[in-house]
Amino acid sequence: MILHVPRKTARALAATVLLGTALALAGCTGMSTKLQPPTASIQQLTLQSDGTWVAVVRIQNYSYDTGMHVYAMDAALSLDGKPAGRITLSPGLDIPAMDADTATATFKPGAQGAAALAAAKANAIAYELKGTLSVGKGTRGSAEPFQLDGKGYLSPVPGVSNIWR
Repeated sequence: MILHVPRKTARALAATVLLGTALALAGCTGMSTKLQPPTASIQQLTLQSDGTWVAVVRIQNYSYDTGMHVYAMDAALSLDGKPAGRITLSPGLDIPAMDADTATATFKPGAQGAAALAAAKANAIAYELKGTLSVGKGTRGSAEPFQLDGKGYLSPVPGVSNIWR
């Protein structure tokens, strides 16, 4: 069955559909989403000759449409379930959407964590970062705290002493 629609009505219908589509698309681009929870992980851990450790922390922005400013991180580090120290940093990093950057923190390790790392010798060791990562939306957004619970493994770098990745 063929339905005949007056030309004027067909144009009005087409204009309405186009206008509705344009408004829907404008709404998609005009409103950005909230920050997705960022993560942090240990990229490298270096044991210094003075007894301190240097942690290179990788901070990942999972927000697909907005950058984030990293104000601070305060996290307890544990190795193989043993307390290994506290990592605090205020890097002032601006990380684009769906990207990552690193920051460095030097700290004095806890005795149990140092013993756990020494006992691991040439094997991988599990680590955990538990604390807070404070970030803001864009480059000037106010700080919003996110709970941090990062887990992973560190392995000694072959042929290089005192560096774990």
